[in-house]
Amino acid sequence: MEIQKKIIRSVFSVAEKKYLTPHYIRILFAMTETQMEDFRNITIGANNKIFIPVKGAAEEVTLRRTYTTRNIDWKTQTLWIDFVAHGDNSPASAWAINAQKGDTLEIAMKDSKRPLVPERDNYLLIGDMTAMPVIAAILEQLPAHAKAEVILEVYHNQDEMNLVSKADVTLTWLHNRELDHSSRLADTVKSNPLPLSHSFVFIAAESDAVKELKTYFRDKHSWGKENCSITSYWKRGRSEDESGNERAMERQG
Repeated sequence: MEIQKKIIRSVFSVAEKKYLTPHYIRILFAMTETQMEDFRNITIGANNKIFIPVKGAAEEVTLRRTYTTRNIDWKTQTLWIDFVAHGDNSPASAWAINAQKGDTLEIAMKDSKRPLVPERDNYLLIGDMTAMPVIAAILEQLPAHAKAEVILEVYHNQDEMNLVSKADVTLTWLHNRELDHSSRLADTVKSNPLPLSHSFVFIAAESDAVKELKTYFRDKHSWGKENCSITSYWKRGRSEDESGNERAMERQG
């Protein structure tokens, strides 16, 4: 029987906000001594849940969204979350754009030290703007003997970031101003040689690109789940609640 991991949930206060690129906002949340202790066993780069208050609602309403725990800086006692800033058309983006020092946000995380990826000598890491935080965290955790090929799709060359790793990293940036409408990821990946069979492939992006790449690796080339992590982070034209329900129905079908 699988043991359910403990969920830790707490309210954090905004300590600092900065634009990393034109489309990335980093929010640094201050952590109390109690929060530092409670979140001691969190995996950096793992998913969290943020609870966004809905302004103007007659009753207290919050929207739950999934983000990445980009870092916990134990020296400065801050928790970092990076937001893709694409206007007020999504609750999380709007919240980050308008966030001010002292604002609060409730965040929940799993009490777990599970690694983001298994140990391999070679990695292929593929993602769009939404996957940048987790891929950055993976790279920071890879050992020096590992090799990683990274393909990241962003809006503009100004959205490229300096990614740090001890590993030997080959990085390809795809610039796509139409990222909200179409992706170049699948075509780019399929035009390159397949990775070695003992490699690990990590993919996180929009649903359509993810489906195409899942078919490419798992169905066409028989890569098993032990060598692939393939996750849809968002779906065009759908909120997270709507796309989550659709994915659940697809798994049941």
